[in-house]
Amino acid sequence: MSDDPGVVLHALSPRGCLNLRGDLREAGFRNATATATGVELPLEPRTWRFAGDTAVYWLGPDEWLIVVPAGREADLERGLRDTLAGSFSIVDTSGANCFLNLSGPAVGRVLQKSSPYDFHPRNFPAGRCVQTVFAKASALVAGQADGSFDLVVRRSYADYVRLWIEDAAEEYGLARR
Repeated sequence: MSDDPGVVLHALSPRGCLNLRGDLREAGFRNATATATGVELPLEPRTWRFAGDTAVYWLGPDEWLIVVPAGREADLERGLRDTLAGSFSIVDTSGANCFLNLSGPAVGRVLQKSSPYDFHPRNFPAGRCVQTVFAKASALVAGQADGSFDLVVRRSYADYVRLWIEDAAEEYGLARR
């Protein structure tokens, strides 16, 4: 067996998170959001977009998760509130989430063990995201261009999910970063 790990688990630094809800039919909602975030809202289900260090994940027909570097969420929230008109909701959920990244040649097998969702590359290419059950916890999983997967999990489940991944990846070899 090779010394190269089959799976690499990387705990990512804390991020700022804003949950945004709004009606796409309201004039200016898309443009105002793009102006404030620098990212156009993903409109297709199960997709996400990014520009620089800001990412926007489609959560539902009227709901998105905006992720920015920690410390920038308050300014972005103010900017959104100043820019948006009509009915909308913005909630800072930064303290509720933890971010992990999974990569390696056996990452697909670990995902298969952890979720009922089909993460095969034909079904889940880079640029896709999905809210799903992951190790009996809820998670947002996003496919990255480098073949890795970012996971957004509730902070209260983060240790449990990490231990689950360690157990699920044991047979393939696991490196922690």
